[in-house]
Amino acid sequence: MARSGSATPPSPAPGALPRSPSRRLVQDVNGPLRELRPRLCHLQKGPQGYGFNLHSDKSRPGQYIRSVDPGSPAAHSGLRAQDRLIEVNGQNVEGLRHAEVVASIKAREDEARLLVVDPETDEHFKRLRVTPTEEHVEGPLPSPVTNGTSSAQDGSTWKRDPFQESGLHLSPTAAEAKEKVRATRVNKRAPQMDWNRKREIFSNF
Repeated sequence: MARSGSATPPSPAPGALPRSPSRRLVQDVNGPLRELRPRLCHLQKGPQGYGFNLHSDKSRPGQYIRSVDPGSPAAHSGLRAQDRLIEVNGQNVEGLRHAEVVASIKAREDEARLLVVDPETDEHFKRLRVTPTEEHVEGPLPSPVTNGTSSAQDGSTWKRDPFQESGLHLSPTAAEAKEKVRATRVNKRAPQMDWNRKREIFSNF
């Protein structure tokens, strides 16, 4: 028997995401909506090591998780294949070479704290020109860019350029400066012509 006098709110279109001015949500396949946040994975070394493979590819900057062994400490910590490594034990490693990142992971004998972003979160933070930090794991997130300027954010994890609204750009944030340096490095690289050279470096942990 139908009820009278009660109206149900209109359902959102299939696949539609709720709108929010300061949060970006995505939906994994057959999974719940989730915020685009970095993840802090705390690994305790087991008898077979941590159980993941780290690799870098000369065609793109960064250190990436290539594979994670099922049931390993890395898997239990939430580490996933295709994650990009941002910090090791609280230190940003984006500008380091592969060997330096490997050394920083091995610096602690039986544990490691890895801050990582999945591909969607990585792309989101790059669009905002913000470097993810541990504070973004649970703290305030950077606001989306609108009309070329970014809205202010609560907290002190990310500061907007005070001269941006007036058209002057005198004090770029650390993230912006790092992104410019990275872009310059990529632009200076000569095309890879020697296909016999190894393009990727791998390390097992």
